[in-house]
Amino acid sequence: MEIRPLDPHDPEALAAWHTSYLAADVHERPHAAPWRLEEVRADLTGSRVGEAFAPWSGVVDGEVVCCGMLILPLKDNLELAILRVWTRPDSRGRGYGSAMLDHLVAEAGAAGRTTLLADTYVPFAAPEDGAGHPDPDFAYRRGFSFDLCDVVRVLPLPVDPARLDTLAAEAAPHHADYTLRQFAGPVPDDLVSEFGALVGSLTVEAPSGAVALEEEILDEERIRADEAVFAAAGRTKYTTVAVDPSGLPVAYSELVVPAFDPGVVFQWGTLVRPGHRGHRLGLATKVANLRWLQQEAPDRDRLYTMNAEVNAQMIGINETLGFRPVERHVSVHRRLS
Repeated sequence: MEIRPLDPHDPEALAAWHTSYLAADVHERPHAAPWRLEEVRADLTGSRVGEAFAPWSGVVDGEVVCCGMLILPLKDNLELAILRVWTRPDSRGRGYGSAMLDHLVAEAGAAGRTTLLADTYVPFAAPEDGAGHPDPDFAYRRGFSFDLCDVVRVLPLPVDPARLDTLAAEAAPHHADYTLRQFAGPVPDDLVSEFGALVGSLTVEAPSGAVALEEEILDEERIRADEAVFAAAGRTKYTTVAVDPSGLPVAYSELVVPAFDPGVVFQWGTLVRPGHRGHRLGLATKVANLRWLQQEAPDRDRLYTMNAEVNAQMIGINETLGFRPVERHVSVHRRLS
């Protein structure tokens, strides 16, 4: 297998890469939600300042049989490298995935990264670490160790508006001193700095595994660059924030509607700052955002979310809304000497 860097500006090369990636990502995964070609194109050709993407193609007899991706944070967590490998189902068992992984590990080391992160998906019935299933076992045989298990949950849409009204009314007396603000797309200028700090804290406030992460630096430069890529990918983000009496955003919840994946909605971050917990702001922002989404995108029929299995508080909120577990997302790590 020849491993080539992918030129995302080459339509034919990108389409071949994506075809192989897609076949691998959805294989035996009834609840897979893969990135569409238009989304991948925007991500790989857009101008980013927070992270660098390096895609690779594994080619045999002129066909892409294996895909790789190396993601390097550029503003924070500078010891990290995120590795992803996808081998086409009809080409597995021939050493292609191992060769691609070795290549990505070498590239990460050459970039000065010392901690490698990777992830995979297994059925919900699998054990927490995914042991006994091909993809996690592939990683474990190659020096990776278990890091964290997230549970993927799905919520059929629409949720009964009366149910949402009831939940909002139950939460309202607990956050009377806070104001909910909403925006679709770009973050308003008057919120961008503090909102970036709030979202950036998710990496340290949410449950994490063996790898201790730094807060993400989401300054205005990075937020605006990411928003441009987001728009090019055809994704619309709906955000509800809770603002305290001083005007500081202290809680938020985000929903993402992808134009090129009909029916689907993705729950992105939801977080309440530690000093403001106990006011049901997590539930309030999620419910308000969901009510808004159902008005703006009534054609969507399912919402995906993912939470660490140890995050009992957020799981409780999701179960209250009606989410059910469908899959496990297993994260693994490896240290380079």
